[in-house]
This record gives sequence, structure tokens and C-alpha cells, in this order.
Amino acid sequence: MPAISDWSELARGDLLSRRERAGAWSYSAGRSPAAEPTVLACLGLLESRLKPPAAVTQKAVQEAAHWLLTIQQEDGSVGVSPSLRQPGWPTPYAILLWNVLGLAQEQRQRASTWLLAQKGTVVPAARPGGYSPAGHDGTLVGWPWTAGTHSWVEPTALSIIALRAEGLGNHPRVAQGTLVIMDRALPRGGWNYGNTLVFGRELRPQPGPTGLALLALASCAGKWRHRSVGPAIEYLRQTLPTVRAPISLSWGVLGLRAWNACPAAALSWLAESYALYGARSDMTAGLGLLLWASSEAHWPLREHKS
Repeated sequence: MPAISDWSELARGDLLSRRERAGAWSYSAGRSPAAEPTVLACLGLLESRLKPPAAVTQKAVQEAAHWLLTIQQEDGSVGVSPSLRQPGWPTPYAILLWNVLGLAQEQRQRASTWLLAQKGTVVPAARPGGYSPAGHDGTLVGWPWTAGTHSWVEPTALSIIALRAEGLGNHPRVAQGTLVIMDRALPRGGWNYGNTLVFGRELRPQPGPTGLALLALASCAGKWRHRSVGPAIEYLRQTLPTVRAPISLSWGVLGLRAWNACPAAALSWLAESYALYGARSDMTAGLGLLLWASSEAHWPLREHKS
């Protein structure tokens, strides 16, 4: 296993070697480039715990950010890849990267306008109080993965983070999205992908959605602490020591870092994850997340105006 002091250097070099000819990254080696792995690779390269990125790294990130501009649609959305222009769920990722680089203000505004217009479909209440048999308030509107479907935790959390980074934290859509996140918290702690109960039985929390939900709530001004935060932190602190899947582990660690609740052992977990999975050809997004999670920087969580 690589030592804690050098695994991130190896991962950074590995990520750079995976760039496709277009200047972007794909989900798996040799495949067409796509928006999500491109952004996560860039964020990992920019935000790892190493010294400031070298010129070659900065150049690669800038080129990738400009590649994203080439796949933005007229309506402002950013699709999965050049050949899969819809659905536009990767749009928050693009906003975040452009935001941290201070690029493309007009394109970011168009992307944010498109994102604000996206709404998850409402599920009418089956019981008094607005709650359905699925255990959550289906009348609250967050963000879906694809148009015409219900709101889910992960796209809602990503949208909140991106819009707050753009200075839109006071928008009513962000406020209601935050209510969605709070409403979907599991009674015993953490978040699943979107439901809380199925046929009256509480679902199991998952590290990835829990980390993303904590990131979204931490992006609130002053880190206002909802009652769901404490149990979620406790769930992650109990669960992550045995999780090594890069994406699940990284989102969980980022969620803990956002609330200053991440144990020092997390760096060892990340190193072990890289040793186990870093060589896999389909781990580009995971490598980016592992590097990002190794940093204590929380730039997407601090709301500011461009």
C-alpha cells in the first residue's frame, strides 16, 4: 500500500495520464470523455493536499474547463457527454468547476438559470400532513436526475451546492431544495438515495448520499445545524472505517470535513482505497474524489457572489 505521504502524488500522476485527446476525462480508459469524471478529476487535481498544482496541472484543468464550454447547450445545461446532451444532471458539476476557476461568468449564469428552472415532479400526499407511503413529503420540490421524474437527494444536494457557490443561496428554489434534504433524512441517521420508508420499513443509509446531503446543509450561511446533522455525522464516523469504495468513501469524508468532524484516520482510509482500486480503468471519477477528499479545502461550501 502506498504511504499516506505519497499516494496522492501517485494518484495525481495517474489522473493526468488518463486525459483523453479532447483534453477531458472519461469514466473508463479509452472511452469518450464525459462531464462528471472531467469535473471530479479537475477538482481532485486542484484541491489535493499536495503543494499548489504545477503549471502542467493548471493547464490541463483550464483546458478541461474550456472543453465543458463546448458541450454546454443553448439552454444553459451541460449534458453527460458530447453525444449524450440530455439529461442535464451534470450541470451543477460544470458550474462548480467554472466557479472555482473564475471562468465563464455568462455561461455560469445561463447554467444557473437552467438549473433553477428544473423541478422534480410532485407526488400527491396519500396521508394527512403531505406524507406518502414512501415516508417523505412528496409535495416538496427539489431536483431530479432526469426531467419529469421525482426529486432525489444527490441531484438536489449538488444543485444546492452549485447555486450557493454562485451567490443564489437565498433563491426560493434553493430554500425548498434544502427542505427536501432535511425531509429525506432517515430517522436513525443519514440519507438513502431519496426514500426514507418502503412499506413502513426504514431504509438503510448510504455513505455517498449522506456525505452529499451534509455538504449541502453545510453550504447554508453560518452552517445552521439541522437536527439531522448530528445523527448523520455519527453514522459516517461509524461506517466509513470499513468503507473503501472510492466514491462512497470520498463523499462521506467530504461530508465530515464540511462539519469539522473528520477523524485524522481518514487519510489512511483514502490511501487504502487508492491502493485497492486506483489501478482500475473505470476509476477516473473515484480518483478525483479521493484527491479532493484528502484536502481540507471547502471552497464549494462558502457562498459568495461572483
